[in-house]
Amino acid sequence: MVEWRTRAKVQAFEPLKIFGFVLFLENILVIALFSFMFTVASFWAALPIGMGFRSIPFWLICLTLFFNYAFIIVDYTSRGMQRIPKLSGDLVFPTHDPRLFTIAGLTLLTLAFVLGGQGDYFDPTRLVVAFFGYPLLFSLLVVNANPMTLLNPVNLFKTLWVFSTSSSSVLFYLLQAGIGTFLYVTFNSFGEISALNLFWQVPISVTLLFILFRSLGVVLNKQGPALGLSVLQNEDTQEQALAEEARIVLDEFVMELHKWNRVHEYKKAFELIRAHQQEHGHATDATLFQRLSQWDDKRLASMLGAQMAEQLLSDGDNSRAYKVFRESLAMCPDKFALSSGTIALAFARNAPDQGSHHAMFEYLQHFEEQFPNHPSTAAALLHLAGIAVDYVGDKPAAKRTLQRLAALEPKSSESAEYQRIRQALA
Repeated sequence: MVEWRTRAKVQAFEPLKIFGFVLFLENILVIALFSFMFTVASFWAALPIGMGFRSIPFWLICLTLFFNYAFIIVDYTSRGMQRIPKLSGDLVFPTHDPRLFTIAGLTLLTLAFVLGGQGDYFDPTRLVVAFFGYPLLFSLLVVNANPMTLLNPVNLFKTLWVFSTSSSSVLFYLLQAGIGTFLYVTFNSFGEISALNLFWQVPISVTLLFILFRSLGVVLNKQGPALGLSVLQNEDTQEQALAEEARIVLDEFVMELHKWNRVHEYKKAFELIRAHQQEHGHATDATLFQRLSQWDDKRLASMLGAQMAEQLLSDGDNSRAYKVFRESLAMCPDKFALSSGTIALAFARNAPDQGSHHAMFEYLQHFEEQFPNHPSTAAALLHLAGIAVDYVGDKPAAKRTLQRLAALEPKSSESAEYQRIRQALA
């Protein structure tokens, strides 16, 4: 069995990069490759009509490969992968994934829909529909292998709602609007500006499209579970992994404590608890206290409860502090002990309710035994007598306590509180 101290920790979650994504070396090389292909296709198309017409098959190849790779970017990003696998034929050719056929068809239909409205009154409407519709349909195809889901209005509405309610979708829509405007102006200027401008227009356009598809993948990664997508890693899965790791670590730690508890080595077990707290903080204290409270021998739980109660009182969480105090005292009345008499007196003076006063009455009776020769012993006895009269109604106990106090410190009988208690007893 792997010891709890040497268990490998869950790696820290690295947020998916959007703008930094295009700076990875492998992506720079892929951008350079596609830029070269589209530049060649653009120059080829600019040749006289006969030769330019022959560039159409090459354009189709370029667009198919590019949008296939765009699908790869969205698909891998949506599953939480920071980097995309190295470019290969198996990765981008349509035989790799049947969804690529649908992606290519969707892209061509969207382009035809937008371009088919040139000079028409409905041009803005077409752009708006394509603006929201293309990423929505693209997302559906990434999530579902069956293209028939595009015909299901329920799935369309659900995807649109989930997709649009993500904080990441705001950035995506802003990027889409900005990049779309830039590309629209750039494409319209291809024939009007010198051909040399292609050498900067094409790489910038390809880079911006990479950023846009990466942003789409980030949205799907965040909202993937709500869409039914199997996500390998995102912020939610990271939290689940950390919670599961903490549970396993705590289980193994509890087993280690039980080895010492069953042979009554409480001091050794509590040393392990302190070491565990130094390594993991106090986040697991409440859970550990609950687990230890279920054992037949509750001595260790009582020791941890005393420490927790002190910390809670120090933090100003009085309600929880006294709740833990009462539970811990009830588990082990004869052995329960706070770390100092000063803290014990602070608990006595700040008790908020009847139950807490009763618990302090029980505990303060062992004050002299737990903290011999403590400078606050007289104050503790005086407070104990006051609790006995005011909250417990045990006058004999109050009389005995006053007698012990008078024997310990005769001058205490001159105090106003002492006289008040004597008057109540009379």
